[in-house]
Amino acid sequence: MRYSICSWTFGNIPIEKVFDRVSAAGYKHIDMQALVNDYNWKEVKQLAKDYSIEINGLLCDSGWPIEEHDLANTNRVNRKLAVDYFKRQIECVKMVEGNYLIVVPSAVGKYSLLGNKKSEDWKWAIESVCNLTETAKENGITLVIEPINRYESCIVNNSDDLLNFVMEVNHPNVKGLLDTYHMNIEESNVKEAFLKLKDWIEVVHFADSNRQGLGRGQIDFEKIVSVMKEIEFDKTVVLECMAPGTNPFNADKGEETVQIMSIYAKESLVRLKEWFN
Repeated sequence: MRYSICSWTFGNIPIEKVFDRVSAAGYKHIDMQALVNDYNWKEVKQLAKDYSIEINGLLCDSGWPIEEHDLANTNRVNRKLAVDYFKRQIECVKMVEGNYLIVVPSAVGKYSLLGNKKSEDWKWAIESVCNLTETAKENGITLVIEPINRYESCIVNNSDDLLNFVMEVNHPNVKGLLDTYHMNIEESNVKEAFLKLKDWIEVVHFADSNRQGLGRGQIDFEKIVSVMKEIEFDKTVVLECMAPGTNPFNADKGEETVQIMSIYAKESLVRLKEWFN
């Protein structure tokens, strides 16, 4: 089992300081946001090695309202631009020797459909992801589809959506992700969600019901860990919690963000190791 943590949750601090905090908390792995133009990725790769940290993968950069980053955009030109941008993100994963790019089929923050019905937006998203599969295959990268709750995105919100999506794309380089925070909102039966997706799950994101550190909310993690052991999941678990505050799309919650996240990182890693080891 690989225990990782999302770099973006530490807010607006230099990536070197993130690596320092993550390393100090005991992590050997990290997931970064695929901000293609913000980093010299070769330097990031070396910096991670300096801190004895492995970059497992990148989280897609697809924040709404940038329509040119939206794989399910109603405008064909925008979808083409989004596909081209995602191809660059895949190449960045390769540069840092990562394994996957986490893909949200509809831009993060876009919670309303652009088409007349869901089937239209769904078709656009499927088409776009299918246009990414060859690049993913050439680079040896897995596209990991993430369901996000209805208040933060549309199209793929729950495990049923995820299963239907990956099966329709039907490509060996396309897998899925489950996130305990989003599942707490969208799933009626968490165990069933894991069981039906057991052959597709590549990554699991962990955060509590209030999106804080593990044990600071109401999620029954023992039940989740139990079913993960039942399906023999042994890939990547990623802590993706946030410091308390408004705006789920901005991790920076003020001056104490880094301090709070450092505490969450340490105590959550202890819990993960206790549960899985």
